[in-house]
Amino acid sequence: MDFTYGEYLFDAKSKDILECLNAISDEDIRDCSDYSVYQRGLEYYQEGMVEDILHQKGNNTVVAEVKGTKKYRIEFYIDENKIYSTCDCPYAGVCKHTIAALLWMVLENTGSISSVDLPSPTTNESLDFLKGYLESLSKADLVQMVMKFAPNNFITEVQNRKVRDIDHEKIFKTVDRKITKFFADDELLFDPGAMEGALMDQLNMLKGLEDRIPYKIGELILYIIRSIENAFNEGYLYVDHYYDDYFFESEAFCEYVIAFVQKLPFDEKTTFILQLDQALNEMSYDTFFGIEKSYPRFFKETEARDLKNYISNHSNLPSSMLSRLYGFLEAELEPGEREAILRIISQENEDQFIILCRLLAGQERYRETFDLIREHLVGRNYLEDSQLILIFLDVAHKLDPEMDGITEEAVQKCPRASILHKIKYLTGAVSPRCENIVREWQPEELLSYLEKEDRMKDALDLVQEPEVLYDEIKFAFFKKNRKIFPVECEAYLKDRIEQNLNHTGKSFYTKVAESLDLMNRVNPERTKLIAEEIRANFKRRTNLMSMIRRY
Repeated sequence: MDFTYGEYLFDAKSKDILECLNAISDEDIRDCSDYSVYQRGLEYYQEGMVEDILHQKGNNTVVAEVKGTKKYRIEFYIDENKIYSTCDCPYAGVCKHTIAALLWMVLENTGSISSVDLPSPTTNESLDFLKGYLESLSKADLVQMVMKFAPNNFITEVQNRKVRDIDHEKIFKTVDRKITKFFADDELLFDPGAMEGALMDQLNMLKGLEDRIPYKIGELILYIIRSIENAFNEGYLYVDHYYDDYFFESEAFCEYVIAFVQKLPFDEKTTFILQLDQALNEMSYDTFFGIEKSYPRFFKETEARDLKNYISNHSNLPSSMLSRLYGFLEAELEPGEREAILRIISQENEDQFIILCRLLAGQERYRETFDLIREHLVGRNYLEDSQLILIFLDVAHKLDPEMDGITEEAVQKCPRASILHKIKYLTGAVSPRCENIVREWQPEELLSYLEKEDRMKDALDLVQEPEVLYDEIKFAFFKKNRKIFPVECEAYLKDRIEQNLNHTGKSFYTKVAESLDLMNRVNPERTKLIAEEIRANFKRRTNLMSMIRRY
């Protein structure tokens, strides 16, 4: 099962998810979330928003539903001895719905959770059970079910397959005319959501005609893509709200395009993709990234050999098209063919340059790989992704185990904890010079390295050094290591509270409250004294008083 999208919560104490969740405490929940998120999750729990918690034995997960603006589904699972969660709300990180569900399990007892053993795993959302059920129905029952539940788009598609040639020309002309008018309609151009709805309503009228007028539908798709680009350039299809912005991006349109291309015969498909590729390359925005990343979906597995031959016979294909199709083609290619394509497409794509370097290193072409990466790095002062530098270090070590001068060069290009760990693994030690480079450019990465290496005294010294790390990073350090450094944690929190009391506003009050919350887990008596002092001196700050009333 692919759980890479989940949020890490805790280390697993056993292999059974229910046992693991039964062992957690309120303090564990506080540690895995931000203070404000925890407080909102607590309110959700107290308001009875958690419902329908279920233990799924079949795939060792616990699923919960939490009410919010709608019902949200949370799933807890174990992967590589860690507990993760997912929630279908848009929040990036451990959300209030997850916290509410966890609090329910801690405060209500997981023993009250019902267990089921469904024939298919809920996480993978397998529909095998549905397929089996449908296969058991008679033809008459299936017809009745389709008649009852068929969506309008499906009905339109069936109708269009039966129309005369003269009629499908009329249908297309009507759709084409309306869509053209959309891009002259100010009301739609200033409302991205309405524009998306209007476009899809019309495009769905062409369902079932893909094999009869493919050229015209393809031209209309390209017209829409270019018209949206022009609208963006003129300041349309973008709404700038006070708290957020909103621009045209349509998953439904991307899926429509993908489905259209899939239905084309191979020759027409490759011809259209060339035109589509050009239109996408002309875009200044990533609105249609859903199409770009879905090139492999355009082709059936049985077309892989034909596509390989097509590419072999067309040496002037754009590198962007080759790049977007490489993942689909890779299994069909011989090592030499892979290298040839990668050398073309890797010039503009960092990920595929990394694949090329791995290919060469895997063939023990260490000097070639080393020189290729070094040339690639000329003029590049900083790399966000460490993968390329990790390969660079590996091949450098193969060429010279001493790695004279290479370690500092690598750290200069990518001052990250992962690079320091790799240097330590390859050479047995990291020089003070390398650590100082990381400290200068990304001190939080050095902190991460020191903690992983269990150099906690050095980590504490870095945290206590003035004006080196952001306060959020310092707070997270003491939150995680409060039991190792209780005295230092108290001193930091006391100073943090005093600094934030010098200001007014919700963000400052929240920092005071979260500092008291952490202080309460280190020294409850001192927390009570500080809270009483705040109430005595700042009682007119009603919002602050409300936030700290529990201490």
